[in-house]
Amino acid sequence: MAERVFCIDFGSAYTKVALRRDPTADSSLLHCGGAEVDFWIPTVVLVDRRGTEPKLEFGDRAAGRAAGGGIDVYTDFKRHLFTAPAPADGTPPLAPLDALLQSAEFAALATKYEVNGAQVAALRQLAGAARTLIGGPGARVVSAEAHRQANAAKLAFHYFNWLRRQVLDACSRLPATGLKFEDIPVRVSVPALIPGADVAQHPGCKLLREALHRAGWPLHPELPFVSEPESNAVGVLTKAGNVLTRGGRIHLGEMFSKGPLITVLKGDPNHPTYRALVIDVGAYTTDFASLFVKTDGKNATAETGAGFAVQQRSVPVGVTGLDASVRESLSPEKREWLAALPHKDFENFQRLAYTEGKGARAPGLGTVGGDADRDAMHSCLSDFARRIVDEAMTFCSALGPANMQELILTGGGSSIPTVRDALIAATQSGGNTFVKTHAPELKRGKAGAALVDKLDRDFTRGGSALGGASIYFEKAYY
Repeated sequence: MAERVFCIDFGSAYTKVALRRDPTADSSLLHCGGAEVDFWIPTVVLVDRRGTEPKLEFGDRAAGRAAGGGIDVYTDFKRHLFTAPAPADGTPPLAPLDALLQSAEFAALATKYEVNGAQVAALRQLAGAARTLIGGPGARVVSAEAHRQANAAKLAFHYFNWLRRQVLDACSRLPATGLKFEDIPVRVSVPALIPGADVAQHPGCKLLREALHRAGWPLHPELPFVSEPESNAVGVLTKAGNVLTRGGRIHLGEMFSKGPLITVLKGDPNHPTYRALVIDVGAYTTDFASLFVKTDGKNATAETGAGFAVQQRSVPVGVTGLDASVRESLSPEKREWLAALPHKDFENFQRLAYTEGKGARAPGLGTVGGDADRDAMHSCLSDFARRIVDEAMTFCSALGPANMQELILTGGGSSIPTVRDALIAATQSGGNTFVKTHAPELKRGKAGAALVDKLDRDFTRGGSALGGASIYFEKAYY
């Protein structure tokens, strides 16, 4: 166990860091220097290759620069870290040149230009011999996917190395506590991409572990990785509170006392079961978590063994996929303009086009994503919402009934009205009801819910970091 811990929510768009100073201290988000939005640190690395030695910048400084002219900006390397290089069937990936020479398109070209089969075979043999000459006997050809994953691992090391300096600097400005912050272990929230398996088994976590170790982060001894769906649910439901009983056990009733769950945990015979359904629509994945508890009308305590049954799943469907479809739907000129935007300016386009329906002004092009692109934008947003809803319904179909339920929508994608409204409608289909619904930018009594609360945007964007730092995950206290 660990009496104190850092938790890093390693997001594809933003990274957040939370600290629990001792077992009963509330988890708190660290405000790192230079972050323009307090604790939101853009997961961006810039490599400036214009000098004799490459120079690196990170976070907000990197997010404000555009790529080009010897400057590379990396904004989505988490995806590549968690994407397996090999195809789904397990066969070794082909090198790009081999894929071309063995493709049907190449065979068709050979036929068109009357290149006979012996010449094609000789060309393939020549390419293989050249590869062996360059790489040496038995050299392994690295696929494009493997190259991107290896590059992502290098970027992760540099990013976490820089992040550690920012975190320790932020801790040095906290009120004097006598703590040696450099010795506090770290836990990282990661996607639950392998159904039913420990998230630490994902190959991406091995690369992440190596990057953290090289960057000087001491890992949590028992639980260095925790799933994003569960940590997000815990952070939102506990409001980052950590409470122990006098006997030193986790006090579930006090920790989860900020909503309808307290009624169930205190042993209300009319409400013997409870479920929180938490859906987080992020940049890389959409995370689903169901926290279910059955008390049979008795007070739930750690001593009696009462706790949550957790079902969770992450799917690689996120806002970056929406971004790609939007770019493809626009004219080449508008697509090129979007591609040249710095990360920060592109986020402004996302807000205007996806959330507000206005679009962004572009010199000489009018408004990108505005009235002229209305049909294309509507189609992209509707298709994206449909994909999210399909995944939500698949997840919910495996859940049993619960007497009292809450629906909680978090993540940047849930701020998109099309996505948010579609999720609320879909999860309430078939007569399913929630005693409380929490979502961004909603007013009470809307969307058919008994009670709808507007979530605090800043707090919920840090939910996974706050939850991952919770005493809830320290099993020695149960």
